[in-house]
Formats: sequence, C-alpha cells, structure tokens
Amino acid sequence: MVSRATGITRTQRVYDDIRSAILLGTFKPGTPLRLAELAERFDVSMSVVREALTRLAEQHLVALAPRSGFRVVEISRQDLADLVDMRIEFEGMALVRSVERGDLAWQANVVSAHHVLEHTPFRAPGQPGTTDAWAEAHAAFHDALGAACGSPRLLAFTRMLRDSAELYRQISGRGPHTDRDVAEEHRRLLELAVARRADEAREALKEHFLLTARELDGLLD
Repeated sequence: MVSRATGITRTQRVYDDIRSAILLGTFKPGTPLRLAELAERFDVSMSVVREALTRLAEQHLVALAPRSGFRVVEISRQDLADLVDMRIEFEGMALVRSVERGDLAWQANVVSAHHVLEHTPFRAPGQPGTTDAWAEAHAAFHDALGAACGSPRLLAFTRMLRDSAELYRQISGRGPHTDRDVAEEHRRLLELAVARRADEAREALKEHFLLTARELDGLLD
C-alpha cells in the first residue's frame, strides 16, 4: 500500500516534471496531456497524474476542456496583448486605490513583501524560468500593492489575470539576455507606492507589464 507521504512525493515529482516540460517548451502550447500516456511515462497511477495536472490548471499552465481532457494552455500575440491591456487597466486601478486609501499596516505589508521578493533567488542553475519561491514572492508583492483597494472582486480578478500571464512571463525569461533590471522595477514600484505617488506608480506598473511583453517579441509564433 502506498503511504500518503509517498503519494504526495510522487504527485510533486510529476507536477515538477510536467511544469518543467511546459516551461522549457518540451510540451508546446496546445499539446494534449493524456493521463494514460503520462502515467506510463512517469510510472505512476493516472490519479497521481490527474492531481498534478489539476494543480497546473490552477496555475493556468494547463487547461481542462469538456470531452477534450487536459492540454497545455494556448498562447498568442493577440492573447498576450489583451492580457496586458487588462492587467494595466485593472491592476493599475487596484494600485491607485490602495495608494490613496492604504493605511500604515498596508504600507508595512508592501515593504515586507518587497523585502521577501528582493531576497528570494530569481533563478536556479539549470532550471527554466524563475524559481517557484520567486514566483510566489512576486505574486505576493503584487498582491500587497493592491490589497487596500477595498474591492475583493477587483483583487480576485487581478489575481486571475496574473495567473493567466505566468506562462508568458516564464517564456520571456528564456529569451535572449537583455539589460532589463526587474529588481529595480520592483524597487521603483515600492518607492512610488509608499510615497503615495499614485499616478506615477500606475505608470511604473504599466511599463513593468509592457517590458515583459516586449521581451516576448520574436518568441511567439
């Protein structure tokens, strides 16, 4: 009988391997992810594969369609442009509201979240994209920036958009080296937010998103 701990370990291994294959491009966007084939490939049960794919679907790296099963999410320039526009609009709105309404506790949380982000390893040697820890810290920092907006629905929507952008962000990290300083972009957002410079903070956030989109130019078919 497989112990619970062993089952968790197997699920984590399969999750890590499929995620890595997606981010490396081994599993291309739109590729079907069939339970039986993956179970045989990783020498695990189909329930383990399903659990791993469900976790990846929650991160918007995998999609589940009725009657079609799991597949790697589709990407395109048109989808990216729409996604960036929506993030600029709605995450920018949440940021401005937070800067205008946030109290000292909000400000302290933004500073704390940035401190964690700044001290979390960005990449691991030989691994695609950013580390899981950095991705989590990155999401937490952006969450903190908009946390005082006063609208749970707006926050939920910005998180959904950010999850949808994760594959694009990871792909941008596989492109040619650029002079972009992501850490400085985040420091700038922090400084403007705590200084209560709402309009400048929104413009900095817009440029932050657009720079990621520009890095993807030439990497998307």
